Amino acid sequence: MDEFTIGETVRITGKTMTGNVGTVVHQGKDGKYLVRVGAVTQNYFTADELEQFTS
Repeated sequence: MDEFTIGETVRITGKTMTGNVGTVVHQGKDGKYLVRVGAVTQNYFTADELEQFTS
């Protein structure tokens, strides 16, 4: 079962970009999620480096 879906808002908890909030824009076959933060910044993260964001 997938932990996150495309379009979901997440908070980054891993070492890179910790604390930033972004949107899942792609799920790779390797189990990593591409998260876009702002207009142009994006990076891949594993599920354990992300958490669901609630305002």
